[in-house]
Amino acid sequence: MSSANHVPLSICAACLCFIVIPSAILIVLSFSSLHTVEYGLDYNAITMSVSNTTFSTAGLYFLGFGHWFIKYPRVIQTLEFTPGRRGRLHTRTSDGLPLTLGVSFQYRYMAPRLYDLYIDFKGEHEPVYVATAAAVIANVACNYSAYQFFNDKEGIALMMQLDLNEIFQSQLYAHVEAFQISDVELPAVFQDAIVKSISMKQEITRSMRYKDNMEVTFATDLMVAKQTLEQTVTLANGTAKARFQSAAANAQMTQQTVQAEIDGFSNISTALGLTPTEVLDYLWWDLLKDDYKDPKEFLVGVNPAAYIRSDSHTDAATQPHAS
Repeated sequence: MSSANHVPLSICAACLCFIVIPSAILIVLSFSSLHTVEYGLDYNAITMSVSNTTFSTAGLYFLGFGHWFIKYPRVIQTLEFTPGRRGRLHTRTSDGLPLTLGVSFQYRYMAPRLYDLYIDFKGEHEPVYVATAAAVIANVACNYSAYQFFNDKEGIALMMQLDLNEIFQSQLYAHVEAFQISDVELPAVFQDAIVKSISMKQEITRSMRYKDNMEVTFATDLMVAKQTLEQTVTLANGTAKARFQSAAANAQMTQQTVQAEIDGFSNISTALGLTPTEVLDYLWWDLLKDDYKDPKEFLVGVNPAAYIRSDSHTDAATQPHAS
């Protein structure tokens, strides 16, 4: 009886193992994860089809057995043509000179168009991106001269970005974010001539700036000189007027003083009945009285008003009148 009971239990345990364990494995394989920096498309390996819905939220998804994500990065990607990566591009300028370019650009996948990207290229889109970018860049470069590549690399890079972005958005389902020209190589002779031309233009520009600065400096100095001139003239006119007024006042005072003395001596002469000679003698003795503290030498019998001249041969005294 006990052996008969053990047989069904063994069968049940075996059935349980064959059902539960594979089911658990199938359930585990039905989940697929998506990171924050990734987009995902639901790929069905059983029917070999892809869902047209783009998953953009990070997390763990139950897709079903035989399903997994075809993932695309959602961060900016860089594609470059440099000596260390794919090599530089070889093309020509609009004037026919050989041109070697080192460029790089950044692009981002367009999330709503990832289904179309997979359907068109089946995940093999990067070689198409490289070939398309090389062709577009070479074609745009042919529109510009060698001289423009030296003087306007930023403008040319912008035009390359615009043309490249137009094709990438319409045909390759990506958006070009930025474009850089890192290296421009032209024939050595022409490159040296361009460098000399640019140096000469820089020297001319520097000289023009110096000329403009000196014109400003001279204009400033001229303004300062005019202001100084006006101040000097104004100050001189003021000084002259002050001196003229002072001299006029002194002259008026002298005139009034002389006139007062004339009037005074005239009154004395009239009151005392003195002759002009006696008035002059009076003036002389009055001066002697005022200057008595100052010792002087006089010639007795000679009018003090007489002019005495001496020389090496003779001494002469000229008397205008006798006292």
